[in-house]
Amino acid sequence: MATLRIKEIAEANSRTAKSAMAAGGMRCDVEMEGHTTIIDEPPERGGTDQGATPLLHFSAAFASCQTVQIAKVAESMRLKLGEIKIDATIDTGRDDGRETGARIIRIVGAKLVVSIETNESEKKIDRLKLLAVDRCPVGALLDDAGVEPEFVWNILPLA
Repeated sequence: MATLRIKEIAEANSRTAKSAMAAGGMRCDVEMEGHTTIIDEPPERGGTDQGATPLLHFSAAFASCQTVQIAKVAESMRLKLGEIKIDATIDTGRDDGRETGARIIRIVGAKLVVSIETNESEKKIDRLKLLAVDRCPVGALLDDAGVEPEFVWNILPLA
């Protein structure tokens, strides 16, 4: 007799951020588990340009998340890497909102240009790419939203 076993779902982990905005502005003072940052809009969108915009922070989150995943996967594979640099671009466009006639900003594309210093074999680098892309939660969020990020990989010799 076969036994059916339901796959357990991993315990959820929470990350928290708190945003506060004074009346009359667009500047958000954001606290994230002991870290702080300022998020603002440029003057043409009602802000004072004291910090990067929310979408720039999203682009930074994508770049840094992928950088960390590459480093973690390389470490677990015992690969020797030098510097990792990632340039992230998030493309936006306007689309219909929930309210009739409303046009809102949507993410319509994403691109990462990944530059890695390594002398590892092509086979190992291909495995690194596959695993690192698969493990990036920010990239998975884009995938889930129907935005398939474009990746450009530059493999440079390790000095």
